[in-house]
Amino acid sequence: MRKLSSVFALLVVAAMLLSACAGAAPAATSDGAAAPAADAGAAAPAEATVDANAPTPEPTPVVNAFGNCDDPMRLWHGLTGSDGAVFAEMLQQYAKDNPDACFESQGIPWDLFFQKYPTAVAAGTPPDLVIFHAAEVQQMANEGLMQSMEPFFETSGITKDQFNDVLINAISVDGNTMAVPFDNHGWLAWVNTKVIKDAGLDPENLPKNGTEFIDWAQKITTDVNGKHPNEEGFDKDNVQTWATYWTWPRFTVPTILWQFGGGVVNEDVTKATLDSPESIAAVQYIKDLMCKYHVMNPYQTGTPYGGEPYQNNQIAIWWEGTWTGGYMRDRPEVAAVTVPSFINSYAPDGKQAVKFDSHIFSVPTGVDDKGREQAYGLVKYLVENGAYWANSGQVPALKSVQASPEVQAIKSVATAADQFNQFGRTDTSSPRFIEIQTAWETAIGNALATCDADVTQALTEGNTAVQAILDRP
Repeated sequence: MRKLSSVFALLVVAAMLLSACAGAAPAATSDGAAAPAADAGAAAPAEATVDANAPTPEPTPVVNAFGNCDDPMRLWHGLTGSDGAVFAEMLQQYAKDNPDACFESQGIPWDLFFQKYPTAVAAGTPPDLVIFHAAEVQQMANEGLMQSMEPFFETSGITKDQFNDVLINAISVDGNTMAVPFDNHGWLAWVNTKVIKDAGLDPENLPKNGTEFIDWAQKITTDVNGKHPNEEGFDKDNVQTWATYWTWPRFTVPTILWQFGGGVVNEDVTKATLDSPESIAAVQYIKDLMCKYHVMNPYQTGTPYGGEPYQNNQIAIWWEGTWTGGYMRDRPEVAAVTVPSFINSYAPDGKQAVKFDSHIFSVPTGVDDKGREQAYGLVKYLVENGAYWANSGQVPALKSVQASPEVQAIKSVATAADQFNQFGRTDTSSPRFIEIQTAWETAIGNALATCDADVTQALTEGNTAVQAILDRP
């Protein structure tokens, strides 16, 4: 009990910042698409006195029940927005194909999910199946919240070699695969062909490395007077069009660090490498894009989201998640000028790397044989029918499903699948992942917060913080 309680604070903080299908602006859905506006025809509510001391009401989970029985199998997840809608349709189809199935699905906001889940396990009343992210598996397993999924792979006919090897390694602990991947999701380049053509450039001939990108980006970026950053009189404080956009550092920063040959820690997670020459060069490059060349918007705290400026043709290349497919479906006029592409390398030598994650299925500690058997049946169905899940913008986890005509027809999903399989990397596999993440994010923020900030000093201090976490017994 004590061990479970000790992780609460970390999990709650992480969940408030982490939604692996987010990258959204304030008031955005968890899949990265902007939340719909309220009904313009609705009457305005009457003014009311607000008690500032009143507790914030707990969000109500979205519960969908299928079948009628006294003891339904229970599934908890944090899929919302367009993700949640597609997922609900998959559950409906499963119930139709399996008329004897009896289960309920609870869609719970991620921050609340990470409070309820450890509590339920500790109380001996866990749900039978949960969905969260590959990045959290090491810590969840370390806290005793998960059962091994090796029996699933032994009995289901689905084998581990049918998934991305990097991902399987990330969700394995002491030789046991602790989860079953549902999808791959991560960074993709969304290319605005209109912006690029308007600058007199070819959207099919993008820069191949960081040096080429700077020259290209200066031709794209303009201020409100139409001047480029390399022209006299350019107004850096009133930029009209950006070549690229600073967005969610949790995906952006690892991607660029790896491209430069750097990273936060070494491969066996024993030594911090945030102060390596390669890592410093990567962060300095980001800062130069902002402060020296003025082709990327200035640093923003939190989770900056480029949806609005992108749809207003103010961004040429927008790094955002695969879930942006839902955003594009809702905005056909934006999709019409958009081409999904591989992440363009910022490294001098053009080395490619990109961060991706996964929604995973896990059977919590304490689930009995009956619940586990029912959970396995649902997992098998959902994984094998991942082609439908691709409609959410996410990449189905099974490679055979990725290759299907239905998935290949979705350009962004097909591109992302190819990219992740070629050079995708996942987050640091560590039971202290969340602490490490917080430490490096603080260091990056200190390095980029102002144009006068010293990158080397900030990363050296961050490296010391990460190493202290690694060295703790």
